[in-house]
Amino acid sequence: MKRYSGTLVFLLALVMILSCQRDDICPASTDTTPLLIIRFYENQDPFDLKAPQNLRIQETGNDTSFVYYRYSQDSIAIPLRTDQDLSEFVFTLNASDTSATDAEPGIADTLVFSYGREQEYLNRACAFRVNYVGLKATLSDGPSGEDWIEDIQIEQANVENENQAHVSIFF
Repeated sequence: MKRYSGTLVFLLALVMILSCQRDDICPASTDTTPLLIIRFYENQDPFDLKAPQNLRIQETGNDTSFVYYRYSQDSIAIPLRTDQDLSEFVFTLNASDTSATDAEPGIADTLVFSYGREQEYLNRACAFRVNYVGLKATLSDGPSGEDWIEDIQIEQANVENENQAHVSIFF
């Protein structure tokens, strides 16, 4: 009887081990929803890249204000909304280092990005990613009435990867 119970325990353990599935973890190498890449240029010389000083970007309707990550000297990457067909941001040049107040120093312009959304199924672990198609940008002056952005150009109307800049801003 002891011989059968040992074999039974061994078979039960073997069945349990073989029935386990690997964890569903999305690998970091998987392309997920791309960020919008914006490059900044000198308005007087459109081929000369220029870094905006003390740039603050705040999504309207969002109480938190921060400089978006992946900021290099002349480009930034910002996330677009995946639940709506437009995203609105206030770009403030020469912003203070403190949190936003009603009397925010600097020059602010509002950019509205409108687009269509296409969902793409990746796999069970990563779920869906959103590609943005037909990107358009509308520029309006900030609350002060001044503007620092002279022109905006859409370089790639479809945002499907982060390999190149999608939008060029001239100031």
